[in-house]
Amino acid sequence: MTRRLYRGDPLTQGEREEFEDDLIAFCDRELDLLGEIGGLDVLYAGGSSPLWIEGLSQRIGEDGTLTAIDLDEDRIAQDSLKEADLAAPVRLLAADVFSIPFSRGTFDLVYSSGLFHELDVREKGAEDALAALRSVVRPGGRVATDDFVDSEPAIQLEDEGLEAELIREAYGRDLYGIGPPERLVALHEELLACVRWRLSPPRRIRHLEKLVLAEKEPAEFSSLPDATARRLRERRESLRGRILREGYTRPATLYVEGLVEGA
Repeated sequence: MTRRLYRGDPLTQGEREEFEDDLIAFCDRELDLLGEIGGLDVLYAGGSSPLWIEGLSQRIGEDGTLTAIDLDEDRIAQDSLKEADLAAPVRLLAADVFSIPFSRGTFDLVYSSGLFHELDVREKGAEDALAALRSVVRPGGRVATDDFVDSEPAIQLEDEGLEAELIREAYGRDLYGIGPPERLVALHEELLACVRWRLSPPRRIRHLEKLVLAEKEPAEFSSLPDATARRLRERRESLRGRILREGYTRPATLYVEGLVEGA
């Protein structure tokens, strides 16, 4: 990925380069689990990160296609990919994974990274999201997902839990959250065939703690009842204290894939 300049960046240029190198290494480790995907028609579900799109596009190559969907329209601006090194053509769309706007059997592979723990399952469950992903894959194709799990202690788990509570209090959304590996494996086994999975250890991202500590207080705090805002502020300050003492440790990740059956 091309190096970029960041205004107001809490990292030095050298730290920023190390941070991005670690992000690329983490991305490569996870995408390598997909195996050979050259020439496939691929849907990247629930994300529009230039890093992940670039990595997928390079692996797919010019004989395949990559479509990425993201619920947040602000994140799918084409300008976000101007500096990306793309091999396969990429299409970005604003769409909800619960109602994917494609016909059955459109793709050879559907892949998601970090999607499930951020799903709002207040009205529809994680099984509905996986069923929607499965529906747009051709028979014999694959659905593959990659997400954090709580199999090892990590400060990021506490951070994600605080974020989930803030979202619930501010917007009434109920996130699926980060849980045990068995939960995601079982979910895939209900809907897919020949399920296989791999648990990978936490990957350190150098200087991530500086970026987390530099984040401003969430704007949502100002809209919450005083008692709720005070409680969440206290949790946030306690978390920041832990990060200062211990750094920002990350969770393990779980890769799960299965085949789509049917004629």
